[in-house]
Amino acid sequence: MSCQHTVDVGAYLFGSLDLGERAAFERHLGTCDCCQAEMLRLAPLPGLLGRLTPQDVENLDEIPSCPPGPDRQRRVALVCAAVLVALALAGGVLFLRPPPAPTWAAEDPGTGVDGEVSMVSKSWGTEMWFKLGDVKPGARCKVIVFDRRGQREVGGWWGSDHGPDERIPGSTSFRVDQIDRLEVSDESGLLVTLRP
Repeated sequence: MSCQHTVDVGAYLFGSLDLGERAAFERHLGTCDCCQAEMLRLAPLPGLLGRLTPQDVENLDEIPSCPPGPDRQRRVALVCAAVLVALALAGGVLFLRPPPAPTWAAEDPGTGVDGEVSMVSKSWGTEMWFKLGDVKPGARCKVIVFDRRGQREVGGWWGSDHGPDERIPGSTSFRVDQIDRLEVSDESGLLVTLRP
């Protein structure tokens, strides 16, 4: 299965989309498994490219100049990604495939609410994607993220009127390996606790 928007994943990761394009792509990303898989595959590239020095690329051929236009940034991002892949292959370093996103799941016997969260490491912290079942309609839900040192922060707010298979985004400044647990609650109290 493929999607015509997978070409936008690289531009999204390198910050080459304008605000409107970025918002449209983020809406699409929440519903497209193909683009999510491509995002996981390419996620390490911006960080790895940031480690390159001029000496790393001094022997490469000149990059042809691109005509000015809105696609210039996308072309530059794709060329940079190609350079990184070539360097990784030449050096025998194939660390481009990120580890699978950790997924935690639980069901609370008292509330009957079941939850699942997939977490993706980012340079700024952790991106979270929730699926929740059996939450009462019309509720206002939130997730509190607890780290291993006892600190906590709100990782997201949302309404419970969503489809059963709809993924709900959240985020935290804590790295995945720092997270102890996630507590999802609504106005009535704790609904479900997610742990590794």
